[in-house]
Amino acid sequence: MKTPPERSGITFEVGAQLEARDRHKNWYTASIEKIDYDKERVLIHYRQWSRRHDEWFPWSSPYLRPMERISLRRQGLRQPRPPPMFGSGSRVLACWTDCRFYPAKILRVNKDGECEEAKGQSHRPFLGTCRAPSSTRR
Repeated sequence: MKTPPERSGITFEVGAQLEARDRHKNWYTASIEKIDYDKERVLIHYRQWSRRHDEWFPWSSPYLRPMERISLRRQGLRQPRPPPMFGSGSRVLACWTDCRFYPAKILRVNKDGECEEAKGQSHRPFLGTCRAPSSTRR
């Protein structure tokens, strides 16, 4: 008997959840209904669709992918975030309620790296173009 290939995030067993791409090139949540070890293929059932739409896919098909994004959301896990670009005391251009940019100083940054509070430095809006600070300049 042949064994399914090792594919990251996909478990080849009946009832395993994954995403599959249908004939119309749309991705749907699906599950494995049957495994044909002789022909090296799996029968996929699209969740919330009639069984008449079930399809056979080869084990190595690029139209099968793991449900990583959905499982990460369920577990409350997130991709690692880059460190915050600005810290307390940084001088920045802040967009105020009039949709103009004004020079400001960051007073506080929360644990997610988002600016909680900024203090305006002047009353004249900045009308030039903005640039991200260069990491090579000090």
